[in-house]
Amino acid sequence: MVMAVCAACEFMTGPCTFGNRNACIMAPYFPSSEPEKFDRVNKVFGIVNVYTILNRLEEPWQRQYAANALCYEAEVRLHDPIHGYLGLQMVYNNILNNLKREIDSAENELSITMAKVP
Repeated sequence: MVMAVCAACEFMTGPCTFGNRNACIMAPYFPSSEPEKFDRVNKVFGIVNVYTILNRLEEPWQRQYAANALCYEAEVRLHDPIHGYLGLQMVYNNILNNLKREIDSAENELSITMAKVP
């Protein structure tokens, strides 16, 4: 069974260079139907690094997990090249801290109001 050329092989504009056409290591994770997914990962990590990471893993579930992690990290890095996920974490920590302060304030206001009720 011959697989369709994956987005990585399409990027290389030639025959599959990441295994034989029947067993391209990139094909299950970067299908040709989602070229933007591979494009983001390639811009951040480079095609050789992505291949090296996936090739070092033995189990398909490990490769899937790694490919997903690379996709998520690449997307965040393209939006915030300096901080990456740390920047996103800082934003959410600020939101969480603000919500905690609002809850504390509401609890204090409620206890004061309840103390006034006979």
